[in-house]
Amino acid sequence: MIKKALFLLTSSMFLTACSSMGGQNWWHTDTQATPNSLQKSDVIEQAEEPKVSHSANTSKTNKMSQAQRITQRIIQQGKLALSEQRLLTPEGDNAYLYFQIALGRDPGNYEATQGLADIVDTYIEWAETAARQGKRASANSFIAKASRVNADDPAIKEAKQRIAQISANKTEAVQTRVSEDVYTLPKNLFALDEPVILSHLQPIIDRVEQTQGALEIHWPSDKEGRLLYQIINSRTPNFRVRAMTYRNSKHLIEIKVN
Repeated sequence: MIKKALFLLTSSMFLTACSSMGGQNWWHTDTQATPNSLQKSDVIEQAEEPKVSHSANTSKTNKMSQAQRITQRIIQQGKLALSEQRLLTPEGDNAYLYFQIALGRDPGNYEATQGLADIVDTYIEWAETAARQGKRASANSFIAKASRVNADDPAIKEAKQRIAQISANKTEAVQTRVSEDVYTLPKNLFALDEPVILSHLQPIIDRVEQTQGALEIHWPSDKEGRLLYQIINSRTPNFRVRAMTYRNSKHLIEIKVN
């Protein structure tokens, strides 16, 4: 009986202890570790997200910088071509091409825009120099090339006006009427444009028609002397002009009036 009583007493104490610990799930030692583990994982993921975003932004920034560096190298190639007077040629390696490419990559880029303006200014300068030398055809060619670069540049219109005035002044300066029937002509007559050549010869044509006189053409080149005669004769349809050509160092035409 005593043993049975001791057994019952021990069992009762054991069960009482178990009841007092029932809310703690003491037999599952990892129950509380799971939430803590999840919370730690969430924190790690949150910490890693800004790192990914920062890496992407850095990559984007580097990519933009690289694009700008490429554009700048293209502009430098354009400036080099400009300094070497490779304005529109050779094809594939000229200042105009490089500046256009730079503007395609970066519209409104100041250096590229200024580069195109510099090309226009260069052609205008060459055109005015040619006009002062009496080379009107070359002057017109340079102006056409400037227009190809930027037809809307107001400097081109102003240059055309200056060139027209230069040509007009040149015509007045180089043509000298020694007497009523003796006309000196510019040495570079046949380097001029056809309209300018005719403007020099028109007073002679008018005088020949008026007097029906014969011509004495003094010119260093026989070929050019004969060409002068052909031009004058072709513009006097009412009669055939008589002429003698003399090869010498002079550049003049004399009308012999009977």
